[in-house]
Parts: sequence; C-alpha cells; structure tokens
Amino acid sequence: MKKSKKIFVLVGEESGDIIASDLIHEIKIQNKDKFDLNFYGVTGPRMKSYGVSTIFDFTEINYFGVSEIVLNFFSLKIKLNKLIKKIKFINPDILVTVDAKLFSLSLAQGLKKQNVSNEIKLIHIVLPTIWAHSPSRAYKWKKVFDILVSIIPNEDNYFASYDIKTVYLGNPIFEKFLNRVNTLKYLKPKNLTNCLILPGSRESEIKYNIDVLLKTVLKINYHYKNKIKWLLPTLDRFQKTILHKIKFYNLQHSIDIVNFDKSFQEIAESKVAISCSGTATLQLSLLSIPTIVIYKTSFMNAIFGRLFVNIDNVVLPNFISGKKILPLLFQEKCNIENLFKLFCEYYDNYKVHKNKFQKLSNDLKKEIIRDKNGFNYNLTKTILNVLS
Repeated sequence: MKKSKKIFVLVGEESGDIIASDLIHEIKIQNKDKFDLNFYGVTGPRMKSYGVSTIFDFTEINYFGVSEIVLNFFSLKIKLNKLIKKIKFINPDILVTVDAKLFSLSLAQGLKKQNVSNEIKLIHIVLPTIWAHSPSRAYKWKKVFDILVSIIPNEDNYFASYDIKTVYLGNPIFEKFLNRVNTLKYLKPKNLTNCLILPGSRESEIKYNIDVLLKTVLKINYHYKNKIKWLLPTLDRFQKTILHKIKFYNLQHSIDIVNFDKSFQEIAESKVAISCSGTATLQLSLLSIPTIVIYKTSFMNAIFGRLFVNIDNVVLPNFISGKKILPLLFQEKCNIENLFKLFCEYYDNYKVHKNKFQKLSNDLKKEIIRDKNGFNYNLTKTILNVLS
C-alpha cells in the first residue's frame, strides 16, 4: 500500500503559479506510483488545473510595492493567521513557498513560533533580492527554511556572506525560454524598422510608465519620419487599458499590441527595445536585443527605492553578468529627452550595440544553464528524497 504524502504550495503572483504548476507536473511524473500524493495551496489558475486543492487564490495576497503592503497590512495579517491554522489542520509533509517573499517568510516564522514546522519541511523558491534591495534583510531568512532555492546565478555568494546556505538548481522560467529560443529559425532582424516598448507586467508599472513611453514614441516617430513599426507585448488583461492610451496619443497606426507568446518570432527579430525593469530585460538580453531599461513609480515608492535599492544591481542581466551593459533610467531620469537620446544612439549605431548584446547573451546562457537536467528535475529529486 502506497504511503500518503501531502505537499502544500503557496504562490503570490502569476509567475509563481507558472513555476509551481510546472514543478507539480514534474513531481507527479517522477513520483510514478511511489507515494499517494495530495497537493494543497494558495494557488493560481494553472495550479488549479493540475488538481491542487485551493485554500484561497493568490490574488488575495498579491500586493506590489511597500505602500500597498502597508495599506493592506491588517488584512494580510488576518489572512496569514487563518492560513497558519489551516496548514496546522492539513499537516503537510512539505511546505513549498514560491516568491511572495514577505508573506512566505511571515508564514514560515509563524509556523515555527507555534512549533508546527518541526514536522513540516519548509522549502522556499525565489530568494529576496538582497543584492539589489536592503542586504540586511538576509538575516531575517537565517535558520527559518530547511532549503532555500535560488533561481538567480551568483546570488548564492551574497547569502553565503551572511552564513546562509542556498542552492542554485537552475532557472525554470529562462530554461523554458531558452528552449523556445532554440526553436527559432533565426535571430537576425528581418525588418530593421521593428522596435519594442514594454511598459511592465503589473498594473502599477503600466500606470507610471506608459505615458512617458508613448510620448517618446511620438518624438522618435517624428525624428525618423514614421518609418519605425512598434510592437508592444503585454498580457491580455492589460490590452484594453493600453489601447485606450495609444488612441489618446493617436498612435494606433504605428503601435501593434501583441501577445508575447503568439508573436514570439516577430519580437525576437526586433531591433531595439525600451523595457520596464524586470524579468523581460533578461529575456530581451537572451535574444541579444539592445535594450534600454526604465522604471517610474509613485513618489513614495521612489523615496523607498532610493533608500533601499542598489541601482547598480537592480537590472537583472547586469547583475548576472557582472557588467553594466543595460542603461537604467529611474524616476525623474526616465524622461522623453533621455529616452530619445539613448534610443537614437542604439538605433543609429545598431551593429555596435548588437554585437555587445550578442556577447552578453552568450555569457548569460552559460550562467543560467549549468545542468542539463534543469530546475524542475533537480528540485523534484530533492523533494522526493525529503518525502522518503
């Protein structure tokens, strides 16, 4: 008779839902008939489709930025306490938290205070970016989780300086991305007039970045006599809002809103990109597309950012490579004149910058892909060993 095992998985946003669902799929494959596995969690739609019993949806804890978290502190506290009670009742063998760093840490600490975690192995995936934000935060993570799993090359050195052991088992998002890149027929721009603007993957990012991007596009279009065709990749749920803005600036004839997956080949063939800071900058760098990074936010978040953010490390490709290749325009520096000047430099001297980004792409691939088995395979092996 198979032993029954319970795994609780918590995610806090869409990217976590993708990581967790792919991991659950791999666990089921490798498990075969060894254990009778039951999955529970704070989930997204993908996890639900894999049969995870949902305690509540991740949107109930999905707050971005310090100000949003502060404003919703009490509701998050109530949600946390209820979740701790629920986990005590379920009594899983393993608790896996993915990203949602503040909530995940509070959950693990709460379980430890109530001596619940003595029998539950705690695993956290996607570490706090101490190399970019408040290094002293590392102390809070010391001796809380049984296994800390990094998905960013080189960040283990930062945690090691605080005597915190982490493991890098690969990067599930970019391993999948690189597999797709390898299926492309070519990566040389077929149409050198196609360029990209990416205002962000969160509603708050789009809110603060979209206007300066579209105003810059107007200036660029005038300068280059409207010969540039713009692509704007975004999630389906943001298309209506963005289209309204595009029409406001009368740019509907020069900007195409596209789905990143469906227009992947066309995106990969683009010449220059202007992108909100985030994982998209790494995707663009892996495609060797010369990219300018921007970030605008609220006045209060900008103040917190200047106090706690290491600007030198915040751009992911720069951090992984250890080189300042991608320029970052933050807050007031993210203006039309600065963007226009940088774009013209990239566009007019394309070959020079393309070669620079091609070398960066090669360096990044070596850092990310260290093991042919990949993230999901390696972490599943670890999880099944823990269950045994």
